[in-house]
Amino acid sequence: MALVVGILLLFDLHVVGRSRGFASLGGHIPLHATRPFFRVAWTGFVINIISGSLLFLANYTAFLHNTAFLTKISLLTIAATGTAVLARDVRDVEDKPSHRAQVIAFFCVFLWLGAIVAGRIVGYTSVPE
Repeated sequence: MALVVGILLLFDLHVVGRSRGFASLGGHIPLHATRPFFRVAWTGFVINIISGSLLFLANYTAFLHNTAFLTKISLLTIAATGTAVLARDVRDVEDKPSHRAQVIAFFCVFLWLGAIVAGRIVGYTSVPE
């Protein structure tokens, strides 16, 4: 998850205009140059889906009643969809992204971070057996 969120948070912050990470690599990096990182991020996302599904199947009745788990899955789904839309919107952007893209990126930052927090809470919440 760190691989996925790390790359996608840097991308989202770059779109919003608050990223120092890409600038420290040697000046301004255009958004389309970040495209190769998406392959790594989506590969990590698929690995997380597979491993998460296996963990879910181990005790699915408990997870289906866990509010933190359901929140995590909802946030992950919305964040992944938002990031896919965002990546499509800024595919060929050389300069400043549109206001719409910046708003989507801003919300995706909070969605990804919320999914991480909800995921951590899952382990500490009691679930009915």
